[in-house]
Amino acid sequence: MTVQGRGNTRLRYRFTNLDQARAHVHQSGGRALFFVRDEKLRFLPEAPVCITFDFDQDSAPRLLHGEVACAGKDGGTWLTLADTRPLHAAIPKEARKTPRHGCDAPVQARSEHRVGSGRLLDLSAGGARISGMDGFAAGDRIELRLLAPDGLTFHDLSYALVVWVTDGQMGAQFDRSDIVGRHAVERLLTRNEELWDNAWEGSHPPSCCTDEGVTDPEPPRVGQRTAAG
Repeated sequence: MTVQGRGNTRLRYRFTNLDQARAHVHQSGGRALFFVRDEKLRFLPEAPVCITFDFDQDSAPRLLHGEVACAGKDGGTWLTLADTRPLHAAIPKEARKTPRHGCDAPVQARSEHRVGSGRLLDLSAGGARISGMDGFAAGDRIELRLLAPDGLTFHDLSYALVVWVTDGQMGAQFDRSDIVGRHAVERLLTRNEELWDNAWEGSHPPSCCTDEGVTDPEPPRVGQRTAAG
């Protein structure tokens, strides 16, 4: 039995192609749900999850975030995906100079005029994507802090510049002249890479997606929340 924790859940799932992955994202009551087909995998209720969809055919991996919804009736686990746009958006062919890796960590941003809290969604040596913060604008200089689970204590991360803001998310570019911040980012990257190195991995079963459609169980009803396992 594998138990995934509240803040360190990393999953990888492999499909043949992108269309196959889209077919396994179920819409139910305004929620996008994905079924993890593993009876031995256990999650804490409402645990945040980072999951990458990888593909055998020519398509870039897609990173998604969500949380545990509930355990499946006959085993397995349903996840609620927070944003399925990565499954439909075009991915640039050119690679980033500093590839970003999915993470999920509470973070605070402080500018001269505003303080906000959100979630660090992905991270690289050069910058990060953050969700859940309002009131910041491109060009703002901010100080980023990692929040402890109690939401009261923190660790300094780095000074950064907001480079874009859209749809409740913002992109921040780290100040590379901030030597202390650079080391803090490197430590966070190392910890995050270790989590991905130990991520659970699954793959699409060959018996699924026949002429009769996908073989996932019926998605749970809206508001159904039980301990996953």
